[in-house]
Amino acid sequence: MPNFCAAPNCTRKSTQSDLAFFRFPRDPARCQKWVENCRRADLEDKTPDQLNKHYRLCAKHFETSMICRTSPYRTVLRDNAIPTIFDLTSHLNNPHSRHRKRIKELSEDEIRTLKQKKIDETKVTWNLS
Repeated sequence: MPNFCAAPNCTRKSTQSDLAFFRFPRDPARCQKWVENCRRADLEDKTPDQLNKHYRLCAKHFETSMICRTSPYRTVLRDNAIPTIFDLTSHLNNPHSRHRKRIKELSEDEIRTLKQKKIDETKVTWNLS
């Protein structure tokens, strides 16, 4: 099964090239830094073990000084390696991303109205049963 890069706007996968992929570190502080640099909010609630098991970053997100080629067959990261190279603007040039639905921010009154509507619907449901 191929590894997919977890970085935003990165479409690299391990079957496409000989590019190295690295697991998220199990060390909580370092793992947190990887997640922060990725800017993937959906990864923030995952444990370092979950991230290590299921998510990878490709070598393109690391400075070359952070990568060690121990042999022609093995590429490893330095112990303190942190990913710092991310393309966080390519979605601006993507014509498909411009058509995504935007989430409207609600005012206090709109939130209160929606909550009251939900309460009223719940009361109706309870009265029918």
